[in-house]
Amino acid sequence: MSQAGLGLADLQAVLFDFDGTLVYQVIDFAEMRRRVVELAAAAGIDIARHQTRYTLEFMERAYGELLARDRERAEAFLSSAQQAIIDVEVEAARQSYVFPGASELLRDLRSSGVKVGIVTRNCRVAVEAILARDPLEYDILLTRDDVARVKPDPEHLLVAMRALGASPERLLMVGDHPMDVQAGHAVGAWTIGILNDGRPADYFAEARPDAVLPSVAEIPAHLAAHPLPGSISPAAGA
Repeated sequence: MSQAGLGLADLQAVLFDFDGTLVYQVIDFAEMRRRVVELAAAAGIDIARHQTRYTLEFMERAYGELLARDRERAEAFLSSAQQAIIDVEVEAARQSYVFPGASELLRDLRSSGVKVGIVTRNCRVAVEAILARDPLEYDILLTRDDVARVKPDPEHLLVAMRALGASPERLLMVGDHPMDVQAGHAVGAWTIGILNDGRPADYFAEARPDAVLPSVAEIPAHLAAHPLPGSISPAAGA
């Protein structure tokens, strides 16, 4: 015998992105990119060839190119670029706050036996600064400092999924960026996109999450009314 669909309590784990999903903070990504690009150009990188890359990926590619030419210059660039990114993130962390309902949701999930993971491209020092001020309950936190490859690479989610002992069909990924949905799909998880204020209604159109909601606080009511189209046996849910 099986259920007609999966509710929130039927999941083994929920993975959350951090900023824009659980926490409000305005990271000046334009300034972050400007600093890294400036450092790369000064080191001799042809930045025009990397304009479409995210800043972290741009930094890594620039480092790889420099490493093939001059290790000392490459290491100096990487150190400076990483610090520039951290500086922007730490500054944003000072002005952050947890979204209404986020803390209660994570607490209720863990109380019901659902594991909670946070997977973020942010640095650990900035995330921990926020959590020291506004604690959140979770079972695992994986920042970019904790994994070899970050979202949208699925490895970021796979590490969390394995650590939490969850199977893809009973895993939910929640995030405010299409890359979160992309990474969730890549590991076979269910996905929910969080549509923040100011973003167009079709922001997640290409990513095609299983649901789009205005905040994480809406997740319990949504899944109660619209269970995920899966099923589990009583034994599997025990």
